Amino acid sequence: MSTAPTTPQLLLEPLLVDRDRLVRMMRLTLEELNIRRVTTPQCAGETDINEMLRYWEEVFGWIKHQGATEIVMMSRRP
Repeated sequence: MSTAPTTPQLLLEPLLVDRDRLVRMMRLTLEELNIRRVTTPQCAGETDINEMLRYWEEVFGWIKHQGATEIVMMSRRP
């Protein structure tokens, strides 16, 4: 026979983000990263900018393909 846990699991509330505003913010951020990539390719700390750009461009692509006006963002459950 199993017993119920003494402390109930907390339910995670999703974070709802306005899709259009997120798309605008991502465009600005990607534009800035691209400018930094071009203007400061040899500066310390800029060596991983190409990897960051690839990652955030993939995230941006996913965001753009979401059809709803809001995007649900939440953390993974443990």
